[in-house]
Amino acid sequence: MNKSIAPITTNAPLRKTPMKSTIYALAILSTFTFAAQAAPNDGIVGPYARIEVGRSNFGLANTLSQVESDDHSKAVKLFGGYRFNENLGVEAGYAALGSFTTRVIVGGAGVKQDGRASSIFGAATGRLPLGESFALHSRLGLSSGKVSGTNLLPDADNLMGSKTSVLFGLGAEYKPGPNVALTINYDSYGKLSDKVKANALLFGLHFTL
Repeated sequence: MNKSIAPITTNAPLRKTPMKSTIYALAILSTFTFAAQAAPNDGIVGPYARIEVGRSNFGLANTLSQVESDDHSKAVKLFGGYRFNENLGVEAGYAALGSFTTRVIVGGAGVKQDGRASSIFGAATGRLPLGESFALHSRLGLSSGKVSGTNLLPDADNLMGSKTSVLFGLGAEYKPGPNVALTINYDSYGKLSDKVKANALLFGLHFTL
């Protein structure tokens, strides 16, 4: 007598683990913070963890008639890195690039579209010392961008989505002391979605333990 085994079924919904960008950011920052504490350095060679704040600028591309647009926002960048010597290193982090608003005409009516942008990035870094206190630096890598929100526009003009683009940045630093640095950086994150690109001007005050 053959017995068949019925498949086990369940009505319980599968749980989806949210892939929050902030979780990645905290993990990255914690890793570099631990490394920095484990191996103190002079702020030039070795590990570091930093925060910078500034202003982001968005480029919005669509075919609709635009009434007005607010394409600037506050930006915060959390990142860490490791310099192998005074010239070369690597860096990774998370940039919260803020939100934008655009008002366009759809079918003869005005529509207000909002969106919020972010990027997880990794890059190789270069540093050019200009004496003991000043240095220029650059970064080149990849940005995994995302624009989130509720789309209210036609599919052809949807600003939401995600996209991987080339990241590049230029900046300068001034070190008034051996473990303190003032920085200014311009970062271009490329396209965060098919219709949205972003860059940011960021400032930082950094301490090295």
